Amino acid sequence: MRKSLSGTRIREQRRKAKLTQKALAEQSGISASYLNLIEHNRRAVAGKVLLAIARVLDVPASSLSDGVDSAKISDLHEAAAHHPVIGAEVVGIEELAGRFPGWAGMIAALYRQTRDQEAAITALSDRLTHDPFLAESLHGMLSNITAIRSTSNILENIEDIEPEKQARFHTIIHEESRRLTDSAQSLVKYFDKKADPKAGIATPQEELDSFLERHNYSFPQLDNLGEAPASNIEIAYLVNRIMAEDGGLDNPETNRLVTEFLQSYAQDALAIPHSDFSKTARRKNYNPAAVAQAFGTSLHTAFRRLAYQDPGQTAAPPMGLIISNAAGRALFRRPIADFAFPRHGNACPLWPLFQSFSTPELPVAALLELPGQHKFIGLAIAEAQSAAEFGRPSELNAAMLIIHYEQRALFSDWLPELGAAQPIGITCRICPRSDCAARTEPQILGEEAVVGSS
Repeated sequence: MRKSLSGTRIREQRRKAKLTQKALAEQSGISASYLNLIEHNRRAVAGKVLLAIARVLDVPASSLSDGVDSAKISDLHEAAAHHPVIGAEVVGIEELAGRFPGWAGMIAALYRQTRDQEAAITALSDRLTHDPFLAESLHGMLSNITAIRSTSNILENIEDIEPEKQARFHTIIHEESRRLTDSAQSLVKYFDKKADPKAGIATPQEELDSFLERHNYSFPQLDNLGEAPASNIEIAYLVNRIMAEDGGLDNPETNRLVTEFLQSYAQDALAIPHSDFSKTARRKNYNPAAVAQAFGTSLHTAFRRLAYQDPGQTAAPPMGLIISNAAGRALFRRPIADFAFPRHGNACPLWPLFQSFSTPELPVAALLELPGQHKFIGLAIAEAQSAAEFGRPSELNAAMLIIHYEQRALFSDWLPELGAAQPIGITCRICPRSDCAARTEPQILGEEAVVGSS
């Protein structure tokens, strides 16, 4: 636990007021020796003494008490960890925040800005590389341009073309030019729309993600299904009511994805009733294998129930989840702070998610480290989605549960020995690990753009 900074703040305010320790102590009704201990953070200060000192210094008592700079200090610690090569003096962060709050605030603000820009670059790179609308539009424009050039080449190099054929070629150029213009205008409108963060949804999968975020990945109406038997008609009614009340769904393909998700959620709620699940998960220290065994379900079901619960409504730690098919297509995602999931595939091949495909039905646990020394625990398993048949391979889906490494104490009684951290990234185009043998694409920022890469 970090030490109190109240004394440091009092000392800085006293110096600003041009008061001696003796003068401030006398006016506050305490001894100079006691004030000296307070200012050096060797004695806590609160209650009447804090109010008296604040009154003499003519500042709000809240500006001297602890808790004011906790978020700022947290950002400074995170900034130091994100750039380990710089060698920032971590032991002096609290002193920096207490003595120079303005400078500390500026450093924290710059770090937050950089962090947010990195997240925006991640999303933009992901979209530009894999956005189906962009790929289709650019392919169409290239086809239009090729048709125009080919037809123009015929008109330019072939003499004595019959008037009827000339007219047909001119019509082709006109039609292809019109299509090219329409495609260009569509792209302009598309990027104009993307400039508005609130309108940044391009695909049905992204609309599903937005729907889940609006509901915080939790649907109490469906959670209650496990408390009593429910028919398919009742489930369908609840699913339709949730979608109707949401009011933000108007794309048929999005509706299909949302319906499939909610039906899957309902089946999980029937298999693992919410009230029993909360108690069991807490008693089992959120061990997915123990939860699955207690309810007789698959690990994937336990993963989903653990990830889709609302930490704000329970004592459960936040958990991220990504489920992928064997082609690498993300089927479901629940992000977790500081660990982004690419929207359109091409994630880091070093994730346990993909390694689990080589050993189906065998759970994998690993300690993962992203650039910037953010550490996570990754739990993954690939499971067959259909019964095995001769001459037909089983369809495999892999799921990976992500847990913040800082919360490992909650799981210490069941986590295996994880060993050294596995360096990973999010996706190659934004990963600073230049020496990674698994890299398949160059990074778009350049190696010199990232400090502290490993």
